[in-house]
This record gives sequence, structure tokens and C-alpha cells, in this order.
Amino acid sequence: MEIKPCRRGHTEPRTVKGQCPLCLRITRAAYKKLHTTKPRARIAPPAEATPTTRDAPAIPRSFLAVAREYLSSQDDAAPATVKKRDFILQQLHALHDVPIAELTTPRIVAALKVIESENDRRETAHRCAMLVGQVTRFALNHGYVTHNVLPAGQLRGTLKPVKTDSHAAIVEPARFGALLKFIDLYCEFAGSRSQPGVRWAMRLAPLVFVRPGELRKMEWSEVDFDKKEWVIPVEKMKMRRPHVVPLSKQSLEILRAAHKVTGKDRYVFRTRRLDEALSENGFREALHTILGALGEQKDVHTMHGFRSSASTLLNGELGIDSALIELQLAHVKGDRVAGIYDRSQRLPERRQMMTRWAAYLDKLKKG
Repeated sequence: MEIKPCRRGHTEPRTVKGQCPLCLRITRAAYKKLHTTKPRARIAPPAEATPTTRDAPAIPRSFLAVAREYLSSQDDAAPATVKKRDFILQQLHALHDVPIAELTTPRIVAALKVIESENDRRETAHRCAMLVGQVTRFALNHGYVTHNVLPAGQLRGTLKPVKTDSHAAIVEPARFGALLKFIDLYCEFAGSRSQPGVRWAMRLAPLVFVRPGELRKMEWSEVDFDKKEWVIPVEKMKMRRPHVVPLSKQSLEILRAAHKVTGKDRYVFRTRRLDEALSENGFREALHTILGALGEQKDVHTMHGFRSSASTLLNGELGIDSALIELQLAHVKGDRVAGIYDRSQRLPERRQMMTRWAAYLDKLKKG
């Protein structure tokens, strides 16, 4: 597929409207720089309340003091989760100095409604409500209060529902095959000018269908070429348990090609900086370019959508056992006790599944 250079000499795949994506990016950056105004104020708690979640002293047995005690007891949380919890606690600054024994449901609702009303932050309000419920339950169990003012289900219907959108994914075999073909074309045309790791990461994503963050932060120390597997450590996993990804022949070929360039670095798919993993925007922009060249709308498929595509096609087209698919997607069993005792993880069967999946993708690309 030959693409004529644009006025700046770029040969990137064009968007749906026939425009060069790199020229668009340059034009938008120049426009933004020319029309930059005073930055919009970020919604945040009052200045005096910002540092209190960690640094400033809290009133004994206040909501903030009990919340800190509760959060410190949750020592198995990932650093990213700790950061999110600290942010949520900051949003509840209206309750910080309230004695836990004097906390009432109307007062909690009033604080949540204020958060919800700020630019329609309904998801943040729901997360705050969840934290308040955990803290009040913790206070009851430790004898700080005589009854729980926010039992489970108490706020049902009080806050606006959260708007949820499932991760968009192409699940039709023919369309998915076309997407895979254009991913390879993107790697040939734009790979050398994009961030060094994008071309390999985009080709590996449909083969391993892990979460985008796990793929972006893949490290060479986690890859075992002899065992033909990638072991994602527990601290990187959403469900807080290590995860083994069997690597097919096609996946190993991509990783060996990447190893020639980034093998001495920490991250498999790094940016131009040696010790920095690919950004989420790097993935998104590459996928938008590919979808535009394919003639698809940019919102019909996401990086997370490769997981949905794999789940649907493995189940519907290849007839794979759904339990195997769930294991490979690193979904924890509903029965936590069964999950603890099921340590076999059915690796031999999953290896066969990943081999069949890679061969199926090759067949789709040939179309």
C-alpha cells in the first residue's frame, strides 16, 4: 500500500478524512500554543485541607483519624491504589474534623452531594461513599461508635448513577482480521518514526490480550525465552496475584526483534528515554491512526478491547473452554476459597490455547 507524502514529507496512513495524522498533531499543537489562556482551575479541596490526609495532625477519633487508621490497616494495597485512596480521602475534607461518634447520614449525604455537583463528578462521589462506608464499619467493629450510620445499601438511589461504558471492541472475525493486517502495515510505515516500542507492542497486544498497563510496563526480567512464558509479578496485577502468559511462536518472534533494540534496558517497550515505559497516549494515538487508515471510527476499538475480542472469538469461533479463557484473562474466581486452592492454573492447556489463538490470528490476517 503506497501512500504519497504530504506537504511535510510524511507517509503515515491517512485518517478517515484523508488527512495526515502527524500534520494534524503539529497544527493542533501550534493552535493550542497560540490560543493558550489562563489554565482552568483544577477541582480540589481547600488549600488548608490538601495536606491533612497524610501530614497534618488529625483530631483524635475524628473521621479523618479513624479513616487513616483504617487505611493503614490495608497494607496489601498497590502503590497506585494507595494514591487513589489518598485522593478520595482528600475529597471528603468536609467530614475530616467531625467526631466519628457524631457523624450522621444526612451530613455524609450533604458532603457527597457537594462532590457530585462539581462538574458532575458522580463517579468520584460514589467512590467517596464507598470509603465512608468502609470507615464507619471499621469504627463500629473497633468500638468507636455504637451503630453504623452508613450500612450497606443505605445510599441506594441517593446519588446519581455512574455512567459506564464497556470497552469498545471489534469482535467480527473479518473486521478483526483487517485490523490485524493494518496493525502490521502501521508497524512498517510508521514504526520507525513512532516511539521505539510502539510497533512491537501493537503487534503483541492481540496475541497476549493482557491489560494495557501490564503490556506497557512489561520488563525483560519477566520474560523467559527458554520456558516460553512471561510472568507478570503480583505488584503489577489488578487482582494481586502473579500471572503467567504462555508465549506462542509468533509472540516470541516479536519479542526477539524488540530484544535487539531494548534488550539492555529495563522495559521491553520503552520510549526514547531508556528508563521510561510507553505511555497510555502512545498506545491510543497509534490505535487511532490504524483505525483511521482502516476506515473505522476511532471509538470502535480500544487497547483494552483486545481482551474482549479474544474472549469472544476464542469462545465463539474456536470453542475454547470458558474457564481457560477466564484464567488467561486473569479473572479471579467468584469462589475465593476455590481460587486459593486451585494453584495448577492449567498451564499446559493454556499453552495449547495460546498456540491455537496465534495460528487463528495468522489465518484471519490472510483473510
